[in-house]
Formats: sequence, structure tokens, C-alpha cells
Amino acid sequence: MNKNYAYKLIIFAFTYGISFYYLKTFSKQNSWLIVIIGSIIGLAYIKMISKIKNSCQNKTIYEINKIVLGNTIGSFVNILFSLVFALLSTILLWYLSIYLKTNFFDETPTIIINIILMLPIIYAINKNELCFSKSNVIFSYIVYFLTIISFIFLLPQVELSNFKPFNEIRMNGMINALFGFTTTAFLPTYAINGKKLLNLKESVKIIALIIGIVFFTYAVLGNSLVEMVDFPEFFVLRKIGLNANGTRIDGLLIIGWFLSTYVTNMTFILFIKDFFEYEFKPYKNNYSYLIVIIILTFSLFIFKNITVGKLFILKILPTILFLTLFFLNFIIFCIIKVKHKNVSHEY
Repeated sequence: MNKNYAYKLIIFAFTYGISFYYLKTFSKQNSWLIVIIGSIIGLAYIKMISKIKNSCQNKTIYEINKIVLGNTIGSFVNILFSLVFALLSTILLWYLSIYLKTNFFDETPTIIINIILMLPIIYAINKNELCFSKSNVIFSYIVYFLTIISFIFLLPQVELSNFKPFNEIRMNGMINALFGFTTTAFLPTYAINGKKLLNLKESVKIIALIIGIVFFTYAVLGNSLVEMVDFPEFFVLRKIGLNANGTRIDGLLIIGWFLSTYVTNMTFILFIKDFFEYEFKPYKNNYSYLIVIIILTFSLFIFKNITVGKLFILKILPTILFLTLFFLNFIIFCIIKVKHKNVSHEY
């Protein structure tokens, strides 16, 4: 399974969606600096997860957690991680359905939109891993192509005057933006189990893509308009037409985001499914349908309204991700380092 492509699509899905929300709220036109710093921190996190995975040869991440923490605590941590990814999958589904409903399908019931969004995922996770791997590769190239085309048409719209001097940086805002961006854009990559670490060339591509997204959004809209609109990274593309008939290219990145979100959600659900099959393998049941039904149901009722959802994403979600996907994995990493030897030798 090609994990590098899954990594790219997870980063793209969150940067175009949830992660950008922290940038426009806190760091504003200086967000490109946050992206650089956050990407360096994020790549360090990926390296840590890779070292945890490599500490035990031929062991899954679930087994390693039990080996390092003990059977009881390890099971608890695995369940906690699965719940976190179920929450992320639910929020992503809610976020994407809100965008589609407010911009394209305002007359369509949310449940219909969510079912349509989840049907391809149900099909894919019940196929073999080759299906997932091929989806990663194909969608990754499509996303890159659509993004580059969009950037080309954005160039005439760029106004460098939209960027203000560095003296407008507020430290509290920059810290909040860094915390929110890093936790949401990079910590969810734990779902790919840290089986493969990106090389430097691939890492630079990811960072350059994210910086480009942030730069062009602010350069075209300006800080004041970015703050006023939802989904600014897509709204910006509505200023552009491909021809005299007014054909819009905002659909290009929407397609890219949809494909990325599809693979990201599929990755999260596969993580949960693999854990269920590992923990309850004597039962040999197919848990994918149950997981999808639960996530789909919760996506309809998770937030009372959009305002509540935004406040949760802004105030609570980064802390949840930090205390679980970072803090607990950091403890596991430290235990492995203290033992200094491959923990698999002890079991």
C-alpha cells in the first residue's frame, strides 16, 4: 500500500477545509509563515510515528501499543485512537456536506448528501488494499493537476498589496494558528500507521502546495474579505472564468478537495475497521457497515448548528488531537527510547 499518497491527500483535505479556518482566524495574511513552521513540526511528528512503527518488526500499530503500554492500557489507547478518528471522519463528513448543501444542493436533505458521499467509501473499504492504494495514487495526481491549473488562472488576480507588513503579527494569534494548523493538518496522518516516511523531495512538494493555497487565497481576496466569507479557498476561484461564457474553475479545486476528503475518510474508517478486526478477530465479522452507519448518523446530529460546529473546531478539536494523537504517542516514543532496545525482543 502506497502510504506516501495517502499522506498527501490527508494533508490536502484538511488544509483546504478545517486547517485553513485557524489560519484565517488567527494568523491572517501571515499564514504562509505558519504553514512553513507547522510543516516542519508536522514532518517531525511523522518521523516520530515512523520510529514507533519501526520499533517492532512485523507488528501492527495496535500490537505495538499493547507491547509498550501493556495489554489493558494498550487496548484503551487503541480504542481512544479509534474514537478520535471516528470523530474526525464525522466532522469531515459534516463539513463537506455543509459546503455542498450551502453552495449547490440547498434543496437536498442532508441525509441524502451524506449517504451519497459515503457510498464510494463503503465500496472501497470492502475491497482489497490494492483498491485503496490505487485510489491514493490516481487521486493524488488529479489533485496536483487541478491545483496547478487553478494557480495558473489565479496569477492575473494576484494583488501583492493584500499582504501587510510583518509588524502586524500578534504573537498570541500566531501561536493559536500554529497549534490549530499543525494538529489538524498533520496529526491525523497517524491513521496511515506510520509505515512509510516521506522523503525530502515529497515533503517539499507538500509544503509548497499548502503555501501556494494560502498565498493565492489572501493575494486574491485580501485579508478583510477572507475573514468575511466561509470556505475562502473556494470562494476565491469564483472571481475567475475560463472563457467568455463564464465557465468557472472553482469546481476544479472542489473536485480535488472532494477526492482528498474521500480518501481521508476512507483512511480513518480503515483504521477503525482494522482495529476492530484485530481486537475481535474471533468473531470474524465485517465491521465496515456498522462503522459507516454510526459515522453517517452522528454527522447529522453532531452539531446543533454551523456556529456550534465552528466553535468546536476552533476551540476544542485541536486540544483533543494534541492530547491523544500527539501526547500519548510521545509517551510511547519516550518509553521505547528509554528501553533503548527493540521492545519486540522482550515479548
